[in-house]
Amino acid sequence: MTRKTAWLVAIGFLACSAALVGIAATFYATWPDNVAGVFLNERRNREANIRALEWRIDRETDPTERTFYRAWLAEETGNLEEAIRGFRSLRDAALPDTELHLRSALRLGLAYGRNRQAEEELATYQRLMARHPGASRLSQATYHLRRGERDQARRLLDDALVRDDRDGSLGPQRGFALFLRAQLGAATENAPSHSP
Repeated sequence: MTRKTAWLVAIGFLACSAALVGIAATFYATWPDNVAGVFLNERRNREANIRALEWRIDRETDPTERTFYRAWLAEETGNLEEAIRGFRSLRDAALPDTELHLRSALRLGLAYGRNRQAEEELATYQRLMARHPGASRLSQATYHLRRGERDQARRLLDDALVRDDRDGSLGPQRGFALFLRAQLGAATENAPSHSP
């Protein structure tokens, strides 16, 4: 090896070492908000949810509640078709004014969304409008936020909050609705003012 070649190899080695140190420092400085940290946290949370749902199913004595948690477990483990079937059957069997009907419909909408069935997800939330107007509007708002449709989400949240002032239809979700609305800021000037 000539002196020039050895010098080039040494320079290349130093450059690669400096780049690796820079990458490691950036990775360390952004942990846990970098891609790897977010992935590991999401995976850890999903595994904890699965364990909690399995525990709940084993101890649940009410067959309807057991079915609900089994459908939720199917959703968490990625079996979205089974989750959709489970939540849909529970929703359809429950009386429309019950908490079970509402919880099943909301989880059904989320399962549709995770299964890339956006139209079914939105339609599921819209069907709740007559009996559960607060939950319906809030769920529709989060649907639109995930799609980047901020003006539509803003209108739905404004409608939900105004209605909640009259009838309390948001219930314990009012704080979440206020938080989301605050994150959206002022309305866009040229946005249409209709509400669903």
